[in-house]
Amino acid sequence: MRDLNALESFVVAAETLNFSVAAELRNTVQSAISTHVKKLEDELGCVLLTRGRGLPMSLTPEGEAFVVYARRILGLSDEAVKAVRGARSSRRIRLGTTVTLAMSVVTQALRQFAQAEPGVQIHVQCERSDALLALLDAGEIDIAFMMDQGRRPGRDFVESTALVWAGVAEFAMASAQDVPLVFLTDGRDLRGYAFEALDRAGRTGFLAHLSPHPIGVRAFVLAGLAITVMPQTAVVPPLADLGSKFALPRLRDVALSLYYDPKRAGQDITLFSKAIHDQLAKEV
Repeated sequence: MRDLNALESFVVAAETLNFSVAAELRNTVQSAISTHVKKLEDELGCVLLTRGRGLPMSLTPEGEAFVVYARRILGLSDEAVKAVRGARSSRRIRLGTTVTLAMSVVTQALRQFAQAEPGVQIHVQCERSDALLALLDAGEIDIAFMMDQGRRPGRDFVESTALVWAGVAEFAMASAQDVPLVFLTDGRDLRGYAFEALDRAGRTGFLAHLSPHPIGVRAFVLAGLAITVMPQTAVVPPLADLGSKFALPRLRDVALSLYYDPKRAGQDITLFSKAIHDQLAKEV
């Protein structure tokens, strides 16, 4: 059923049950409506509309069934046209990153890249760092930007950044008080770095809260109930580095890396990778 014009004529005729009215609504002549309906009937091998001999026009059982599908076909056609017109470009980059980086470094990189390449659509998918390379290997994302996962083909850059004690300005704690901390439920690495640093400085911390999702961790931090550990480059307002304010010990450095499949890499991916790297370089 490839003639959408005939389908439109039939649907209008089925709704009005009058070829003259249908022709007026379609801005055409009555004979054209009749020809369109006859074409569909010949193609389907059945009568869709009873007409003639002074009887009122009506849909046959076949016509009642077919008009439902005709409306669906026309609706899908309109949806497809809107989708294509709404997509200004077929160029697309699928970025996989962590929630923490998406809400900091990536935000600035998106702004920089969009100014240079406004016709490229960016799809952002947030996952844990250890899950992103599997998505990249499966072809579900084009770029993976996260905590370094080691040398492998497609690692475009690796950049070192300090870990810091992140919280909000309203967070209050006495200088000798045990440090209330919040981490991911399975965030063993960052949790270990925090307690290692505190032990080295003779300070004590405790797990005030845990969350299985980074947004949950952020919620506790934003509420001023605890502080957490994150890359310095990811600390953007309303978060702040509270290390010096509370005389907390220096934390170790970590590496952030961007990976992509060299076989799928084009100019857009190269430029977007550069935009992220530029944002990291500003923090150095």
